[in-house]
Amino acid sequence: MSDSVISNRHKDCLPCRLISGFGVIGMGVYIALHGQKRPTKLGRYSMFGVATVAGGVGLARLLDVYPFGERSQK
Repeated sequence: MSDSVISNRHKDCLPCRLISGFGVIGMGVYIALHGQKRPTKLGRYSMFGVATVAGGVGLARLLDVYPFGERSQK
């Protein structure tokens, strides 16, 4: 049962990483731009925090680091 088509297929490809990585980074930029329009500092900083996390996740996806890529065995 371990030789199924699903378990043997390639799980990630470069175009998939590029589209999803840049998409999430674009989401972060969009959130940051709208965060500048917030009237209160708490709202502005919270939106900048969410935008930073989204940018970090997009960058991790582009660089294929763990948890998106394989964990390196040292």
